[in-house]
Amino acid sequence: MSGMIHKQVNYKLENLILDIESGKLGLPDLQRPFVWHNSKVRDLFDSMMKGYPIGFLMLWDSPYEPEKSKQIGSAEKEFVAPKYLIIDGQQRLTSLYAVMRGIEVKDAKFKSKPIVISFNPVTRAFKVGDNATKRAAEWIYNISEVYANKNNSFSYINKVVAEIEESRIKAGINLSHEEKQKIQQNITDLSALTDYPIPTLEIDEKADEESIADIFVRVNSGGEKLNENDFILTLISVYWQEGRRQIEDFCHSATIPSTGTAFNHLIAPKPTHIVRVAMSYGFQRARLRYAYMLLRGRDFDKGIYSEEIRSTQFERLKPILTRVLNVQVWHDFIKCVEAAGFVSNKLISSENALIYSYALYLIGKDTYHLKESVLRQLISKWFFMASVSGYYTDSPESAMESDLADLRAVKTEEQFIQLLDRKIAAVFTRDFFDITLPTGSRGLASSSANSPAWFGYCAALNILDAKGLFSNLHTRELFSFASNGTKNAMEKHHLFPKEYLARIGITDDRERNQIANFAFIEWSDNIGILDASPAEYMKDQLAHIPNDERERVYEYHALPNNWEHLEYQEFLKQRRLLMAQVIRKGFEKLEAF
Repeated sequence: MSGMIHKQVNYKLENLILDIESGKLGLPDLQRPFVWHNSKVRDLFDSMMKGYPIGFLMLWDSPYEPEKSKQIGSAEKEFVAPKYLIIDGQQRLTSLYAVMRGIEVKDAKFKSKPIVISFNPVTRAFKVGDNATKRAAEWIYNISEVYANKNNSFSYINKVVAEIEESRIKAGINLSHEEKQKIQQNITDLSALTDYPIPTLEIDEKADEESIADIFVRVNSGGEKLNENDFILTLISVYWQEGRRQIEDFCHSATIPSTGTAFNHLIAPKPTHIVRVAMSYGFQRARLRYAYMLLRGRDFDKGIYSEEIRSTQFERLKPILTRVLNVQVWHDFIKCVEAAGFVSNKLISSENALIYSYALYLIGKDTYHLKESVLRQLISKWFFMASVSGYYTDSPESAMESDLADLRAVKTEEQFIQLLDRKIAAVFTRDFFDITLPTGSRGLASSSANSPAWFGYCAALNILDAKGLFSNLHTRELFSFASNGTKNAMEKHHLFPKEYLARIGITDDRERNQIANFAFIEWSDNIGILDASPAEYMKDQLAHIPNDERERVYEYHALPNNWEHLEYQEFLKQRRLLMAQVIRKGFEKLEAF
């Protein structure tokens, strides 16, 4: 049939495993880290023992001929550029490879762990290995040992039979000749799964990544949609394994609260985040489709892929990634975000805003050589704007691509500062604070718990060094992780309590949970307020606010005068306007630093 870009072939499982070990078949993290539960691996082996089909593999033929080449970052190790990349079936093949070769895999927390599957050679049953199967003589605790002893299977099988027979004798039960033969045959059948036929689709090398992603979605409705992040990580895994390990190590260190790691209280970066920063900072490409083609070795003039170009681009990537993964530089950037009032991951509504701001921080630091104090103020303002306005929300790649395009004409430190300041001013207009922010459904006229406008208001309180409502502690302290015990130190409180609103006929949660009806107070105060009307509970709570501080407390917490006596909808209208002004004041203070 004309136009076919695939062919169907059958492989023995052992041949696929040998191709992985030789490097002919690339086994990268195309579908993200190994996420299967061990129970699925158990079911996979059980299906194979019963002769059931276990689905197709899908391989992508590499555009390069396999040949030995040096790994970037390795002075000695040679590898074979893979002829095929696994597009679909990675979890299955990773499971089989890990178990049959006794290889550990990394879990979602980047910890190495073995996949332990137990087998009962009497009943042919499989279980996830546990203490019970480890102690039981009639169970092979880890079937990896079956494959490890494949070359001396006769003596291994006899050893297993002897152990089971000894256990039976101790229990006063004889192991019959038929049972011995059954055990021997069952272990032999398990060992023979290396010859299991795996139907495979090979996709032609001329297929591009969009076609591959489309094929993946169509043949594997249960899988996640592939994107350029996945393909770039695939290329790094295949052609620069050390670079991929560096990315994984950095992301893993961000989960460890210790000195010298990437840990912080704002974000635990993922490999895909690192890819975006590296491509934006080092290659000036926010659209990962083009970044992927660059790394793959695309010659845009001739419309072909070149191994020489690919090799050059990976050499270019090496120092870029080293800089992106510099822990001290990373923490210096995190200080910019914290200076903008975003001191907790609970206030981060857009990871894209943080990640792209990191790329701009690196550009300002390394390309335009801004002083750290100047750069910190500039990036703090930029992140505040990007977070509050949802700058990178709808089309993040397009927004960043526009920013990078504008930077191409920037030659000096002063021009870099002026460009970002102009872009900030174009978003933070007078109308934005007076109209868009207080009245827009994507602003403060919303009940969304993750509203950027709400988080921006909270960040502004931190910038203004405001105290929590009815509290002697500052909001920055109350947001701190160190303040948290078994309950959060600070909780969102309905200024017009939900039960009170229900009593006066407002029962729609969307109305009762409006952003403008919330304030952060200490949880102990929240418990005390319960469901009284504002007019009732404010009689007691006003005693917590010194007279000389009341005006400032009302200003920072955007409370209209005599708000507790206002009609609810009028209260919301007035408070939204005041909250928008608090956000503006927070930004103005950032500008004055």
